[in-house]
Amino acid sequence: MADAPEGRRRGAKLPAEATGGRPGQGSVLLKVLSGALSGALIVLLFLAIVPKLTEFGSVGDSLRSMSLLTLAYLFLVAIAIRIVLAASYSVLTPELPLGRSLIAREASSAVSNIIPGPSGTAAQYAILRSWGVSLEHFARATLAVSVSTDALIFIGPGGFFVIWTLVGQPGPTGGAHVWAVGLIAVILAAVTMLVVGAIASSVRLARWLGKAGQACVNPFRRLFGKDRITSWPDACADLRADLLDTLRHDGIKLLATVISGYLLNGLLLVACLYACGISKSQMPVTLGLMLYAIGRIATIVQITPGGVGITEIAYTAVFSAVLSDSSQPAIVAGVLVYRALTYALPIVTGAFAYVIWRVMRRHEIHEEKLAAEAAD
Repeated sequence: MADAPEGRRRGAKLPAEATGGRPGQGSVLLKVLSGALSGALIVLLFLAIVPKLTEFGSVGDSLRSMSLLTLAYLFLVAIAIRIVLAASYSVLTPELPLGRSLIAREASSAVSNIIPGPSGTAAQYAILRSWGVSLEHFARATLAVSVSTDALIFIGPGGFFVIWTLVGQPGPTGGAHVWAVGLIAVILAAVTMLVVGAIASSVRLARWLGKAGQACVNPFRRLFGKDRITSWPDACADLRADLLDTLRHDGIKLLATVISGYLLNGLLLVACLYACGISKSQMPVTLGLMLYAIGRIATIVQITPGGVGITEIAYTAVFSAVLSDSSQPAIVAGVLVYRALTYALPIVTGAFAYVIWRVMRRHEIHEEKLAAEAAD
């Protein structure tokens, strides 16, 4: 990439792992402790949370009802989701091949599913930097993907509710509360589109948001003896300009990948519920997608690594509120299968991706040394 050297000079120093070195003791310790934390959360989920929702025996019966062919189909859909999510960065960075984007995405997903905080973003940045992706390109791609995804999460429930209504509200209506939730979703979608449209059309509004944000943060910074922030209005205006420029050039391809990933996730959850005993007469695809979209809002802020525990409860609560009580074991089983494919699977594929990246980096560094020696 033409601007990679400049991006490297301006960026922070790469960690040893990104340059082919061995992980430091602190890095290894952090990975072990984070893995133990995530493991403890999973144990807590099965020993304390799931038993409160339904009986283990009934959940087990629903899980055993799935055929190997069904599991294979669900697995292929889950893999397709991983590829589509990786493509969102690849389309915004044409110099980045899909294969490398997939490796970076999988490795970073594994990290974010184990280590709390923005660990996945940092890991993805380190991997892509090692392959010459500049800080500017990475920041623009991350911003565009994040904003598009977050906006879709808030718009999705209203859109699916409209579709469900247009096809005649098939399946259990669930009473007035389903309509109330649907109407709230439509209002939320409309407000989201208005806010996004207003910010896109107004530099002044973007600067005002930055000013409001720093006004909320500065009192806390003062408590810790740190300097006041004064750059957020300009930063928000610059971010708006960068985002609009990215969408103007690659907006269609970006939205195609983001929407595809969002829709595939919804279809995967619906398919998992069908595989565990929920019938199409109980929950048509349109109703299932609407409930998925509503549950997705509750998971936008992930307190635990990968949202483990919180996501399972959110989806189980949403689907149980609409479907009958007798369906709860099948709902819990379906949600657990879905999470195994969207939370546990990326940890496994991410581990392989990390090893592949390390091997590739060692080979690339060796080739660079040979080329340098030959040039001398």
